[in-house]
Amino acid sequence: MKAVKTALITGGASGLGRAHALWLVDEGYAVAILDIDERRLSETAGQSPNIYPYVCDVTDLRQVRAVVASVIETHGPIDRLINGAAIMPGGLLLNHQPEQITGIMETNYAGMVHVCQTVIPAMVARDKGEVILYGSTAGVMPMQRFGAYGASKAANNFYARLLIAENRSRVRITLVYPPSVNTPLLDQATDGPPILNTRFGRRFLTVEPERVVSAAERAVRRGHKACYPGILPRIIVIASWFT
Repeated sequence: MKAVKTALITGGASGLGRAHALWLVDEGYAVAILDIDERRLSETAGQSPNIYPYVCDVTDLRQVRAVVASVIETHGPIDRLINGAAIMPGGLLLNHQPEQITGIMETNYAGMVHVCQTVIPAMVARDKGEVILYGSTAGVMPMQRFGAYGASKAANNFYARLLIAENRSRVRITLVYPPSVNTPLLDQATDGPPILNTRFGRRFLTVEPERVVSAAERAVRRGHKACYPGILPRIIVIASWFT
């Protein structure tokens, strides 16, 4: 199938980003995947001639701007943006060094800001575009051993909600609140909540990336502001009202 639209995905080498890339290729997109993991970038790009790998550190605004400009020059205007770049170390807050906590914020929050502020203005100018932003239920319900990650995702959630409100009539933007997703990102949380590293936790408290992607794709195309993949995220959000 000849690609007629262009998508840009951060964190596109694995996990949710990889699942989105494979989904959008089947929908006829030329898909630019951005990541710092060169090996996984190559592996994912090898799945289709319409997936194009770009090494990019989203914490570096100059690099983000340069890569986005290269994508547009090569493939045309960006029709779909998916922000999935994230890191998820676990652990008690006081066991982290300050630079570890701010480093998580740099990747998860500043990375989202760098990409959105670079890509979305052109979408608004064209009155055309679809955006999927990954927040997290971890940014809604405080969870011990996920303090640093949760704080970054709370920032993601807040930024995305205001971005949606300010641009709702111009661009479709959907904020996704996934629970723990069974991706390589979860492997970083070895010092996270102990239940996630049990057989029960992996089976009943995590979801598969393809399920999240399917829900997110439906939501953005229907113009929904928020997406809760499955019943667990809804339960977490409701429970947060009473904490």
